[in-house]
Amino acid sequence: MEWVIAAVAALCTGWAIHFALSEYFRRSAWRGKSSATESRFRNVFAMMNEDRRQSIIRYHMQKYECGREEAMRRAIDDKSRDSERWS
Repeated sequence: MEWVIAAVAALCTGWAIHFALSEYFRRSAWRGKSSATESRFRNVFAMMNEDRRQSIIRYHMQKYECGREEAMRRAIDDKSRDSERWS
C-alpha cells in the first residue's frame, strides 16, 4: 500500500515539474521573438490566456486573409473601437 502512495506522489510531482518547465519555456520562447506589434497585442489582451490570444490571431487571419502581424493590428484596432464605443 505504501508503494501506491509513493507512486502517486511521484506522478504528481513529475506532472507539476513538467507543467512548470513547459510553461517557462513557452513564455521564454514567446519573449524571444517579440515585435512591437506582438508586445502591444499581449498588453491589450493581457487578461486572456495564451491559447485564447492565439485563437484571436487565427480568427483575424482567416477573417481578413492576412498575415500574423496584420491580424494582431486588426485585433488591437477592433478592441480599441469597442472600448471607445462603450465609454
